[in-house]
Amino acid sequence: MNNPLQTLQKILNFSQLIIALLWIYQGLIPKFIFQVEGEQYVWQFFQIPTAYISWIISFSGIAEIIFGSLFLFMTHKYLHWLNILSLIGLFILVIFIYPNQIYQAFNPVVMNIALGSLSVIALWCISSLLHTKNTCQQ
Repeated sequence: MNNPLQTLQKILNFSQLIIALLWIYQGLIPKFIFQVEGEQYVWQFFQIPTAYISWIISFSGIAEIIFGSLFLFMTHKYLHWLNILSLIGLFILVIFIYPNQIYQAFNPVVMNIALGSLSVIALWCISSLLHTKNTCQQ
């Protein structure tokens, strides 16, 4: 039977793995490999010249892959806060650029709340693990 610390560590590891996989997927599939129309629309909204949009989408995909990969190799509360803040910022951006997306299937509301919730769970685990570690050292 697992002790509570092992359980917390497993929950933290699982949360981080899923966050990593989701960010890597979001960077790889709709941005780097396929460059879906919605991604192009975002950059057109900012009046980026069409010739540069493909490159920008690829670079943003690479950035998301790198960001997701950090969750595979690092456990830090600031990484999770950055994830939460990024998701809030991206959600606000989506609302301004194409608000009709928020009621579509598999929409940014569902994705961002789920992904942000995993970071909240990870933050609780990190806090509990640090508190227990500090208590044991005293």
